[in-house]
Amino acid sequence: MIKRILIVVFLILLAIIITFVISERGRSQLNEAYLKRVIEKAREKYHVPAVAVSIMDSHKILYSIQNGVRVDGTSKYVTSEDYFHIGSCSKSILAYMAAKQVEKGILDWNTKFFDLFPELKKNALEVYHEITLEDLFFCRAGIKPYTSGDEIFPNLSGSENQQLDFIRYLLQLSPSSKQTASGKFEYLYSNAGYMMVSAMIERVTDMTYKSLIDKYLKEELGLDVFIGWPNQISKDQPWGHYLNKNNTLEVFGPDSEYFIHPLIEPAGNLSMKPRDFARYVQLHLKGLTGHSDQLRSETFKHMDTGYKGLTFGVINDKMLNKSYVYFDGSAGTFYARGVIVPESNLGIAIMINNGSAEAVEYITMKIAKAYFNWWWMFWV
Repeated sequence: MIKRILIVVFLILLAIIITFVISERGRSQLNEAYLKRVIEKAREKYHVPAVAVSIMDSHKILYSIQNGVRVDGTSKYVTSEDYFHIGSCSKSILAYMAAKQVEKGILDWNTKFFDLFPELKKNALEVYHEITLEDLFFCRAGIKPYTSGDEIFPNLSGSENQQLDFIRYLLQLSPSSKQTASGKFEYLYSNAGYMMVSAMIERVTDMTYKSLIDKYLKEELGLDVFIGWPNQISKDQPWGHYLNKNNTLEVFGPDSEYFIHPLIEPAGNLSMKPRDFARYVQLHLKGLTGHSDQLRSETFKHMDTGYKGLTFGVINDKMLNKSYVYFDGSAGTFYARGVIVPESNLGIAIMINNGSAEAVEYITMKIAKAYFNWWWMFWV
């Protein structure tokens, strides 16, 4: 008798649980209190001094939270006015500025590099003669990568145009990846290749990289952008951090010898405030959901989802039948990520002053778990 009663009670409880789960599935569990807990846990778990997270749809910023300190071991807390380095997220900004010229008709994704720089063709290896703007964006141009920090830059101290002379140098080197039967090169991520992208945009606009940033981000979009580390603006801005093998944080102050070489700055040396980085992520979300007031939505779709994998400074993928686009950026001491889920009208912007990819991934998955109510995802 007692056994039967226990079975009945168990079945009733099971039915209640199933009913609750069914009713809750699809309902977002994301709120400000949850986000604050996730940020605090990420800071503790991954030794991150400061985190900034924004959640948005295509019309408004839903949440914007900054938590932590500008420099480890101090009591100066980050605010919405602080800058974070966005690293290679800058590459998608190059794509945005290139797309502006494509829509004007003065550039094309298939424009050949030497159509714009015929003066460099004579001394370049013939194997590079057919590379295009798209090849450079897709890292299929065979260009030396300059990603490890150990590559040696040529001495161009006496050059009148260091950018052009650096490109001339690159095009005389043997390709760093193999050429395929199609004539394209195998994928090889190349910061120097993105510098050549910038050179192409600069040539058709007759503007410098800085002028392009000023025009298309600061003036047209109203975004605060700085070329360089945040603490080059002021020592009171956030400093970069790196967790070394001894599990201690190394701090990179204004006098640090670590820097990004000026010749490859277009590949990833911008800093932005959390609200402005969020608005930049939202720009892509608007474009992919048909609400763009800048580029045509078709242009955003071509850039962000027109090809699989790495496209124009962004990567697209799918998780649990959710298609998404993201761009990551880190030069080792900061980390930034933008995530766009068009069909859910969702954008996520994450910025930290530690080069921890694990921390950013943890925050991303915690947000996804709550937003999509993936309640069974206990592993995050």
